[in-house]
Amino acid sequence: MGRPRSASVGLPVHVHIVRSRGRPYYYYQQGRGAKVKGQRVKLPGAPFDGDGTPNDGWWKAYRRCAGEGDEAPAAGTVSALILAYKASAEWRALSERSQGERLRHIRLIEEVWDDLAVAGIEPWHVVEFRDQKASTPGEANNIIRSLSAMLAWSVPRGWRSDNPASFVKKLKLGEGYSPWSWADIELFREHARPPMWHAAALALYTGQRLSDVLAMRWKDLRGDVVGLQQGKTKKRLAIAMHKDLTALLAELDTLRDPATKSDHDTVLVNSRGKPWTPDGFKASWQAQLDSEALAPLRERQLVFHGLRKSAVVFLLEAGCTDAEVAAITGQSRDMVEHYARKVNQRRLAAAAVLKWEADEGVRRKRA
Repeated sequence: MGRPRSASVGLPVHVHIVRSRGRPYYYYQQGRGAKVKGQRVKLPGAPFDGDGTPNDGWWKAYRRCAGEGDEAPAAGTVSALILAYKASAEWRALSERSQGERLRHIRLIEEVWDDLAVAGIEPWHVVEFRDQKASTPGEANNIIRSLSAMLAWSVPRGWRSDNPASFVKKLKLGEGYSPWSWADIELFREHARPPMWHAAALALYTGQRLSDVLAMRWKDLRGDVVGLQQGKTKKRLAIAMHKDLTALLAELDTLRDPATKSDHDTVLVNSRGKPWTPDGFKASWQAQLDSEALAPLRERQLVFHGLRKSAVVFLLEAGCTDAEVAAITGQSRDMVEHYARKVNQRRLAAAAVLKWEADEGVRRKRA
């Protein structure tokens, strides 16, 4: 049997493909690659026929594995819309990461609205649902985005005539994930296992998301430049390497087996020398932060994504323009400007105090 490959774009979460003699076989397994994993179940046939029509038997088996039940939902209900949406070309065009996030959101919606008629949804329903999640505004907004995408999909297909979620404003967010200070980074470097530090450093010095860092391959490195296409935005970036990143990559290269190494190998590997799976990395990352030595980071609720924010802050504090930072991280100028306002405020405040102190010295001399 051929070696397992990661799930291709368009498959539901927890589904992966194994190819044998050129033929694909589909399996369902939660927590694949993690220490604690679910049962591996072979799914019958393929999710879609040659003409793109959903294979009812395959999707029925998938729903059973995912705990969604065997019975077909009533026509016109939210549950029926979710099923149709997940079988659509638009759903298959989403990245695996986006599918996983959106699936989590629409499951929350289905828990409350499963038998609600899609045609009967009003803006006030959406507001009420949003406000139930108001204690976590970021999550509430993401749920409404997923709902809005699904309802927008339903309009040209005759489910309803408009998108009621488009009338609902997003909740105001706080500051989001906290950036790591340089002291935090040094603490992590000192106490983390090498594979964990390698991932953190690659995220910090490239300013990229976890998914893009784990997917990075040696072929993406050309001279002193990292070339990549972001999985979420599809932006193509060419990032000049920080000298510390160059040193780290040289170190990682020496750890590779010369007899088997390939340009297609992932830069980051686990302690067994294998490419990380997202679930496996997240489990190992959480276990690392649970260690006693890293309790200060845990208490401050620092997360991996905060390293991306740290990259932005460090670049801005070094005097980079918004455009220069955006060229590295691939973020929008608006997002970079949001961070820049705080950095600039600190600079202005520091400069103001220095001027104040200098003026006091002049006045004292005059007196």
